[in-house]
Amino acid sequence: MLTTPFDPSHPPKTALSGSDRDSFGYTTIQSRLPVIVSKIVDDVYRAYNRLPDADPLKPQKEKEAKGIIEAIGGLRYELQRDKPFRPLTDTYPDVQEWNQALSDHYAGSSWYKASWLFSECYLYRRIKEAFARTEHWREYDPFFEQKKTVFKSSQKAVVAIAGRLMSPVRSETTQAVEALSSLDILIGEPNGTEEAFFELAQVCLWGNATDLSLLDNPDMAKVEELQRRMMMSSNSTPTSHNSSTLSLNEGANGAQAELAKHADKILQNDLDQLWAKVRTLRNGRVDIILDNAGFELYVDLVFADYLVRAGFAKEVVFHAKQIPWFVSDVMPFDFHWTLDQLDPDTTSEPFFDPSEPTEQLALKDLGRKWKGYVESGVWKVVGHNFWTSCYAFYHLPTLPSAQDLFKDMAQSDLWIFKGDLNYRKLVYDCKWPTTTPFTEAIGPLASSEVPSLVTFRTCKADVVVGLKAGVEERVEKEAKNWMVSGEYAVISFSP
Repeated sequence: MLTTPFDPSHPPKTALSGSDRDSFGYTTIQSRLPVIVSKIVDDVYRAYNRLPDADPLKPQKEKEAKGIIEAIGGLRYELQRDKPFRPLTDTYPDVQEWNQALSDHYAGSSWYKASWLFSECYLYRRIKEAFARTEHWREYDPFFEQKKTVFKSSQKAVVAIAGRLMSPVRSETTQAVEALSSLDILIGEPNGTEEAFFELAQVCLWGNATDLSLLDNPDMAKVEELQRRMMMSSNSTPTSHNSSTLSLNEGANGAQAELAKHADKILQNDLDQLWAKVRTLRNGRVDIILDNAGFELYVDLVFADYLVRAGFAKEVVFHAKQIPWFVSDVMPFDFHWTLDQLDPDTTSEPFFDPSEPTEQLALKDLGRKWKGYVESGVWKVVGHNFWTSCYAFYHLPTLPSAQDLFKDMAQSDLWIFKGDLNYRKLVYDCKWPTTTPFTEAIGPLASSEVPSLVTFRTCKADVVVGLKAGVEERVEKEAKNWMVSGEYAVISFSP
């Protein structure tokens, strides 16, 4: 049976903390989190001012909204003045566990004194409390409009990828239109499945660069630049097929050229080990612990689609957050909403508006294909309070409230953890030496009782492990902020 001697107040190494003025944790608590909290006030204000006069519940909703704004303003006051943590007061199922953790590990502690991981998680749980204490705003997501805006800005990349996954290809020799897409044809060729794996895995990795909790004021040009490296092609409509040269992209300006430019920024790259695992799967189960909604979720779905089409997985379980979390994290609603936006027939007006009929058809076909996966049970999206608890993932096998989750996930063949927060929770958000082996830093999750796991993470916090000797020193010369900029990444695998 798996056990761990650690707990939130006794981590395996010194915890990252806002008390360190030279850390990104300090910058986050001092500068980033107050901005995020202020945006919630703005969002709620706009939301209640949009309420129609004909709504008979408008007075009650307005009153509750003003109460939320007051509560969020109080939260910002506590944060900026480093006030002591207080217990939660709503009625959500996780309240007792949160309050017990506060009592056991952080009694009398505060935002800068506690671990950065706890403080940041506590902030988002307090945000949920402000809404949970109401009747009419209980399920409201104050970050949804931001998620929607950034996904809308991703149209060029979304359409390009949809074309590669769904649009039929024309043969160069016969000019006949093949019934298969570029991806399907590639998977059917010698070495094609492996080629598609390495390309799409990197697309899945770099999708994590678009994180709204880091982009306090998202610059759409910056978002587009982050997505450019994973574009399938400069031309979203595939027109020809040559079996000896076919790839998901065609030409030096496509995805492979872009990905190659950034290969040296993947500081630990365990894709070979991951491929050795994936290639052994036959109709297996893969669990993906999601991070950001929007474009990152879209490319996560692309990778999951590949695993199904290639025959590696007959079941993909997506793990989402139950409450709004770290601005852009995926909730079950976001998952289903994303599929709906690909098919204009399921929305009152098209979310994306590509000009070419072939592009419109590719989006619709992709949306319907993915909805078919959901309807047939090939894809499942689930949530659990563990993912929004204050606990690191060391505690997944042993925390009483997570036993149902761990028992179910233990049936999987592979766990894929997406993003920075999941990485931080995997390694307990500690000051590990960068040369610490990943399998050491994840503690009990490296056990044979846990399925193989991998993390796809662009670096946005002061913790990185698994690097070879000398890598930290080399990268430090290239960029002083390399640990937090999102420009560097790791793909770390535990067999």
